[in-house]
Amino acid sequence: MQLVVRSTCRGWATWQSARAVHTSTVVQGKRLSNRKAELAAQRAAEAEAVLQAKERLRKLKDTGFLNSLAHPERLFETTQITEEDKANSLSSDNIDESGGDTVRRNADSGQYSCHVQPNEIRLITEVAPKAGGNGIFGSHFMHSPAENSPEMQGDIVRRIVALENSNAKGVVHYNIKRAIETFGRSEGDSGSAEVQAAVWTVRINQMEDHMRANRKDHQNRRAYTKLLHKRAKMLKYLKRESLERYYVCLKQLGLTKDMVEGEILQPKHVE
Repeated sequence: MQLVVRSTCRGWATWQSARAVHTSTVVQGKRLSNRKAELAAQRAAEAEAVLQAKERLRKLKDTGFLNSLAHPERLFETTQITEEDKANSLSSDNIDESGGDTVRRNADSGQYSCHVQPNEIRLITEVAPKAGGNGIFGSHFMHSPAENSPEMQGDIVRRIVALENSNAKGVVHYNIKRAIETFGRSEGDSGSAEVQAAVWTVRINQMEDHMRANRKDHQNRRAYTKLLHKRAKMLKYLKRESLERYYVCLKQLGLTKDMVEGEILQPKHVE
């Protein structure tokens, strides 16, 4: 009788232990599934927060001054031949004597490098070619008789000084000139606090474009942080001088108070 009871108790204990193991396994599985759902919801919330931050930054930088700045990639895209241009060229039979297509995009944005003013373009492209007997260039520089005409040579010169055919450094110089013209308090003013902050902003934007394309350029990442500190220092000085000019400058540069007066850390990468 004792053996039966002992075996019965032993079987009961075994069943209870198996039940306990089975129950704990189910509970652990539920906990893991809940944790996965929480992590997925957390990642979705973080992604949504990043998108909202990017949208706020885009709206913040939608200012008249920043939109007026030239961008190398946009200028380069305006000179590229599209499929529509090729189709229009073929439909109009625009073929030169050598059999090649003469379809091209004109560099006609009205922006010029080398500190050339728009009112000086007429003197360079219209008056100067007609003043000389053989145009601007000698006949031995031209490949065809058509290029010896003053109109063609004027167009060649206009293309040379056009901002679309300039390098990135030329675009930066053009943007700096725009900053001086926009923020200068008087004609020829290039030393006021607003102008210097705008010039630092132009260089910072150019550095951001470079760092987006070269994420492992750590030396320029440090130089980028130095530019941020220089601009913040200049804007803090402007705030001490005139609070009204400070907030107007912040709005035109697409900045907030926290971007200037908060802690500026060295970023790992620029988005």
